[in-house]
Amino acid sequence: MNFINRENQIKYLNNHFESEPNSLLFVYGPKSSGKSTLLAKVAEELDKEKYAVNFLDLRQVIIYDFKSFLNVFFPKKLRGKFKDILNGVTFNTGFFSVKIEEETSLKENAFAVIVEKLESANQRGIKPIIIIDEIQLLKHIYINGERYLIDELFNLFIALTKVKHLAHIVLATSDSYFIEEIYNSSKLAKTSRFFLLDHFEKNDVIKWLKNENFTHEEIETAWNYIGGCPWELSEIINEKKQGNKIQDIINIFITNSYGRIFEFKRNLKKKEKDVFNRVIKQIAEKGFFEIDSEDDGEYLDILLKKSIELDIWFYIPEEHKITANSKSVQRAFEKMM
Repeated sequence: MNFINRENQIKYLNNHFESEPNSLLFVYGPKSSGKSTLLAKVAEELDKEKYAVNFLDLRQVIIYDFKSFLNVFFPKKLRGKFKDILNGVTFNTGFFSVKIEEETSLKENAFAVIVEKLESANQRGIKPIIIIDEIQLLKHIYINGERYLIDELFNLFIALTKVKHLAHIVLATSDSYFIEEIYNSSKLAKTSRFFLLDHFEKNDVIKWLKNENFTHEEIETAWNYIGGCPWELSEIINEKKQGNKIQDIINIFITNSYGRIFEFKRNLKKKEKDVFNRVIKQIAEKGFFEIDSEDDGEYLDILLKKSIELDIWFYIPEEHKITANSKSVQRAFEKMM
């Protein structure tokens, strides 16, 4: 997919990196909203002499315990090297090299080694940036079977940003229930910023599809039925190039969403089903469901977690709103109602 201009979002991220590290930055948005693409684009265009960016996509590595986590952050292929890799931009290649004499320190306190590496980079006039994509994939991993790795990482990241101002930490996720938990965490209060990266706006969709030789009617159809979802837009572009009707692929998106929602709803208990129907009815009618104090929190919380995991709902914690994960899902809600 060609990179579609996100001028405001790029400006926000560049301004964040220009400032002194002082908070964690959580970048979140619906699946396929372009978070990874945007972050990679910004990282690649930063001044390589000024910044050192280490980008880790947790979907492309295997981390199942603390030992495998260490092997990702301190890969064995870099053990024994005397030169830090904190230079330029690296993607999924490990974060830090380790000298032979540092092996013992790594086993005793890996986080202290990370701090030392970042302090070294700052002394050389380099601004380190650590970007971890799909951070929620670490939330069930323990350290020595006692403490959650992600809790210890958050403590480290707060120390690196708010306390020591050593590095920018960017944590991206498509799991908005995870963001809800973080947003309401008292431990992370006044330590974190939240940046929503949504699907494309209509003007961007129009420009993109015009460049792909879509007619005015085809553009309106695409926007009305699938909105600004980058992946789905790429699919209809490919279908059009093959001579197929875009309405046919749009119908497939909606039908697939409808089937997934139907199966999910069919297995709900009566009270859960009532709450679910109330939520999707409002989303179908208004485009969103706004949570208030009168809502049945217990059932809604259960449904929120499950629906987000299945890419049915998306939640915006700052606004206390539930939306469809995409326009095609919203169309499936309308069909179901």
